[in-house]
Amino acid sequence: MKKLFISCPMKGRKEEDIKKSFERMHEIAEAIFDEKLEVIDSFVEEDPPASKSVAVWYLGKSIEKMANADYFIGIKNCWSYHGCSVERAVADYYDIPQFLVDLKYAAPDAVKVEETIEPCKFFPI
Repeated sequence: MKKLFISCPMKGRKEEDIKKSFERMHEIAEAIFDEKLEVIDSFVEEDPPASKSVAVWYLGKSIEKMANADYFIGIKNCWSYHGCSVERAVADYYDIPQFLVDLKYAAPDAVKVEETIEPCKFFPI
């Protein structure tokens, strides 16, 4: 069975809402790619070591898991979510077939959270 990597916003969201997003995006991906897909569990539950940037540590773990992906699903206009934008760039650079979903469908609870996050300085919104 082919494997799916799901990139979804996590900053400022509850674990239960994140898992709901994973379920929605998994269903969408199976419909788009027209096959059953095994989800790569990209939700990192282990505690990071003390470091200058915990977010980079989490992103590294996430990208490590993406190495096994046959498909990628993420959100459109992800530039407010730095980790999501890097994951999307990795999928682009390494030619992982992808589909992008509007945030309001993938993570409706995150729409309000997004308004409080500073946009990524590397990508225009």
